[in-house]
Amino acid sequence: MNAPATITSDLLRLHRARDKVARLVVADPVYAPIFARLEAEIAEAEAAGDIVARARAVAQNANRANNSR
Repeated sequence: MNAPATITSDLLRLHRARDKVARLVVADPVYAPIFARLEAEIAEAEAAGDIVARARAVAQNANRANNSR
C-alpha cells in the first residue's frame, strides 16, 4: 500500500506549485485565485493524511486488543 507515499508526493508537488504561484501573485494579483485554490488543496491533502494516520492508529490498537484476548 503506497497511499502515504502518494499523499506525501502530492503534498510536495502542491507546496512547490504554491510557492511558484505566490511569486506570480506578488508580480500580478490576477493569479490570486490559483494561489487560493492551491492553499485549499494543500489543506485538504493534509487533512486526508491526518485521517489515514488516525485510522492506522485505531486499527493498530484494535489489532492489539484482539490479539490480547
